[in-house]
Amino acid sequence: MRVLKPEVAQDRKEKILNWVVYNYVSTGRPVSSEVIAEEGKFSVSSATIRNILKELEEGGYLYQAHTSGGRIPSDKGYRSYVDNIFRLQHMAASEKNRLESEYDRRVEQLDGFLKHTSRMLSDTSKWAGFVMSADMDLDSVKRLDLLSMGPGNVLSVMFAHSGLIKHAAFTLDHNAAKSAVKTLSVRLNRRLKDLPISDLPQIIFKEFLAKEKDKGLEELLKKLMEYFRGLSKSDEALYLEGLSRIYSNLEDGNLEDMRNISRLLEEKDRFSGLLRERLRDCAIKTKALSAPGKRHIVDVTIGSENSIKEFRNFSLVSSSYCINDKAVGLVGILGYKRMEYPRMISLVDTVSSMMEDMLGEWEKVDFEE
Repeated sequence: MRVLKPEVAQDRKEKILNWVVYNYVSTGRPVSSEVIAEEGKFSVSSATIRNILKELEEGGYLYQAHTSGGRIPSDKGYRSYVDNIFRLQHMAASEKNRLESEYDRRVEQLDGFLKHTSRMLSDTSKWAGFVMSADMDLDSVKRLDLLSMGPGNVLSVMFAHSGLIKHAAFTLDHNAAKSAVKTLSVRLNRRLKDLPISDLPQIIFKEFLAKEKDKGLEELLKKLMEYFRGLSKSDEALYLEGLSRIYSNLEDGNLEDMRNISRLLEEKDRFSGLLRERLRDCAIKTKALSAPGKRHIVDVTIGSENSIKEFRNFSLVSSSYCINDKAVGLVGILGYKRMEYPRMISLVDTVSSMMEDMLGEWEKVDFEE
């Protein structure tokens, strides 16, 4: 009897496992040994296929929902499949070009581009898409504009390094001259640029408000101080679009999944917490990257690998996006474990790269003072 080399036997086992996972992802139906023998083109006997399936089942890669049914991938089986994808996956040039064109169209204006990005991820993946910027109290100022909008009205526009743009309108009881507002804007920009948002209220109070004699500017500085104090405590960093796509793709009428996703909406802090952990992990992994020019990695967690137990039937595909080698946000997709992993991984990787390129160009801009 011919005995296969261990590496040859292992390679054959991995190929059959990958084929089973791909077939299940594509059809949603458990995969039988007969289907593998007829469609898999592995040039091995049905008995050999059954033995390999048994080994994969004993190894925890596959399981049978019913004794007489076909095999279904376990979380461990999905993980092996996804790890193989990371070694082989490249997005088709045509799809990447289409994605870049769509991205350029949606983010012609910087304001709101994080929300546009999460929506585009959802539309393209057909699952839920999300974008999360770094916590505002950890974010820093790229630029702050104060624009006089007429007597007693000033518009504040703050650009953060993460890509967030925050604007607020202030109505003043005391008029502030347009030229004085412009001068104050220049002074604030020079002092506050690159500082954490959480530091702004104290600096405005000590270095600007305490020395200001103009009643209108004094009132404006007080309002700015209170605004930034509230901004650093806000929880508006997460943009989540397309949860309805998960509702419309419920597997086998699984109402428990619907309840779990509904609970996610009610307890958004838990999901935000999970993503913040991923962002911190990505930041650590990004620093360890050795590939030249590579600033981010794509991370996949499958079912029970997620720290939120309600996600046992779901997978998260995410990647950080970076500025100057610093992870400042997270983009990703939430969907059922039975998702098209090669395409989802490439989609998230491409969108992350496009965001980095866009923010990198923005970082180079010299603003007039």
